[in-house]
Amino acid sequence: MPLVDRRAALRVPTIRPIQRSLHPPPITYVVPTETTSPKFAAAFARGCGGQCASVATGLRPGTFAAFCTPPTWPLLQQAQAESRDWYYGDHAYYRRGKYYRVTKNAYQYVPTARDLQTTTALRFAACHLPPIQPWQTGGSAVVICPNSPEYMRQHGIDAHDWVMDCVRQVARATDRPIVVRWKSQVGRRPFYHDLHDAWAVVVYNSNAAVEALLAGVPVFVTCPWASTAQMGLADLTQIEHPVYPTNREPFLWTLADHQWTFPEMTAGLAWKAVQ
Repeated sequence: MPLVDRRAALRVPTIRPIQRSLHPPPITYVVPTETTSPKFAAAFARGCGGQCASVATGLRPGTFAAFCTPPTWPLLQQAQAESRDWYYGDHAYYRRGKYYRVTKNAYQYVPTARDLQTTTALRFAACHLPPIQPWQTGGSAVVICPNSPEYMRQHGIDAHDWVMDCVRQVARATDRPIVVRWKSQVGRRPFYHDLHDAWAVVVYNSNAAVEALLAGVPVFVTCPWASTAQMGLADLTQIEHPVYPTNREPFLWTLADHQWTFPEMTAGLAWKAVQ
C-alpha cells in the first residue's frame, strides 16, 4: 500500500477571490534635487503600495501623486486636464517639518460636518501647540497675508494685484491701519508681532489663517476651496463685521487629524485616511 502524506490528504485548497482595489495606488513623482520630495515620495509610495518616478520621465499612465513644488506642477496640471485622480502633498497645518498633509483631488482638506462632530483633541494635543486663545475683539489693524507670488501664479493669480485689490476693498470699508505681510518677511518679523494687535487677517489660502485662528483673530478667506474658508468671510466689504465661529476648536483639532509623519505615511495611515 503506497504511503500517504497525511498533511497533504488533509489539506483543503483555499480559493481566494481576486482583490481589485477601488483606489489603485498612484505613481508618486520625485524631484531628486529637493530635500523633502524624495522623503515624501518614498514614504507615501511605500504606504500605498505604489511606485516612484522622477519628474524628468514625464507623466506616466495612472494616478498622480507628489509633494507638490514648482517642478511637479506641469505634471499635476496635465493629470488634471486628463481627468485623472491626483494626490497633493504639502507642508502640514501644524509643526511643519515633522508632519505633512495629503489630499485627494483637492489642494487642501476641507472638514465636513461629520468630521467636526467626531474629532477629538488627541492629535492636536500631540502637536504641543500653545493653547487656543479666546477670540480677540479689540485689535486695530487689518493684516493681509498673500501666499508666495510663485504659488499664486500657479493658481492663475498675480500676488501683487491680489494684494492691491484687497487693500482697496479694505480701505473703502474701514479706516483701520492695513499691514501687508509677504511670506518672505517671516524670518525678519515673526507673525505673532502682527497678530498681537490684529482686528482681522485676510488671506487667499495661506496657512496664516490657521495661525490667526489659533491666536483668536478672525479671518477673511478669498479662496473658496481653502480649508479655512468655512471659518471666515470672503467679502472684504464686511471687514468691520468679522465672524467668530463657535466650532473653531473642533475645526482646529480636525486639521491635526489630517496630517502625518513620514513613518505614519510609510505605515499606510495617510493613504487609508484620504480614501
